[in-house]
Amino acid sequence: MASRGVSVQCSACGSSFEVPNDVLDGEITSCPNCGMRYIVRLRNGAVTLEEFRGDIEDFGE
Repeated sequence: MASRGVSVQCSACGSSFEVPNDVLDGEITSCPNCGMRYIVRLRNGAVTLEEFRGDIEDFGE
């Protein structure tokens, strides 16, 4: 059975959602509940979300 992804939490609405295990540092993702956009950051094996401000390009798409 394949792993589903990494669970993260939206800071805007509080809902949890998953990002894929193969997500890249700097990819853009959004909360499926409220649409808030985030930059995925990978540091020391941990996945964190940084609020997207629209001033960088998404190289992950």
